[in-house]
Amino acid sequence: MKGNCINMTQNNSPNIIRINSNREYQGSNIRDNNNNNNIFYPINSTNTENINTVSPNTIQKLKEIVNKADLLEIEIISSLSNQKGIKITINSLGMIENSKRKAFDGITYFGYLGEDIDKTNSIKENNNINLNNNINNNTENINNEVDFVIMPKDNNSNNENNKNIGRFFRIRYDLITNGYLIKGLECGFGTFKKITEKTKLKDCYLINMGNSYIVCSFGIDELNINEGSIIDADKILNIKVYSEIQKAEPHFFNPQQFRKIYIGRDISCNIIVDDTLLSRIHCTIEYKENDGWYIMDGRADDGFCEDKPSTNGTWLCLMEEMPIKDGMVFKSNQNQYKCNLIKQEEGK
Repeated sequence: MKGNCINMTQNNSPNIIRINSNREYQGSNIRDNNNNNNIFYPINSTNTENINTVSPNTIQKLKEIVNKADLLEIEIISSLSNQKGIKITINSLGMIENSKRKAFDGITYFGYLGEDIDKTNSIKENNNINLNNNINNNTENINNEVDFVIMPKDNNSNNENNKNIGRFFRIRYDLITNGYLIKGLECGFGTFKKITEKTKLKDCYLINMGNSYIVCSFGIDELNINEGSIIDADKILNIKVYSEIQKAEPHFFNPQQFRKIYIGRDISCNIIVDDTLLSRIHCTIEYKENDGWYIMDGRADDGFCEDKPSTNGTWLCLMEEMPIKDGMVFKSNQNQYKCNLIKQEEGK
């Protein structure tokens, strides 16, 4: 059945990542703990990390543009564990200073491996890296290491079975687009970018709003099709809401009847979510003819999210690589980050 996002399965995997008390993120699945049938909602993504080595040829190309390509500065703007205001600078080869992996393969991993708190992310002056002498092409022994350590809120997270141990997300420089790409990985509580512009929905996108989550998919349950109806199922938007109180019931929207959908706390919304962290009208989903469904933060009567943004933001789970834009804000494991792209003076 096209667009059906429901998979009845048993929980046999130990790698379950808890989103909150009622929902868990298991690899590429979101689980509703309120449902006695143990239903999983698979999310179409290639979330499993499969970049183990980078070819010497690629590293050489990254090295050739290291003084030309934009720098990426990531600032921690909010944190319950790391120091607020820390800035991590990345170039085409990776994290410039204090990288723990020291691979210089164009990839920067963020996560937590249970290290001693006093030994992580030590900020030292005059610790510039000599890129010409420290490039390590062999990554066989560093596949499970990280470049920057995201400290857990709970100091007891050194337990080897803790789900907060591992790589949370990665950033890499892409030679094809000449830019930086970010992708969330399987460990942690998910990595989400703040939606600040119209974003086209894809099948099984996971969206975070306050303490709630929605999963968007396309298609329709045969039980909801009236006899004799002629309908393009691929255009039907199916939204399931996961909140602290509400059960995950499907909401089907036919573009022939709905061109705009409002989600929030207000009784005027098409989908009302009982979550005190949501705005009255938290986000807007709009259908564009021959194009598809788009989501925007806040109330967007004229199709622009700047109309009236939500208080706490609408966040898209980074289950696939997405380009990093200047000013982009994202969050991962109780930290929020802001990205700044910095032009380099050629030949500097």
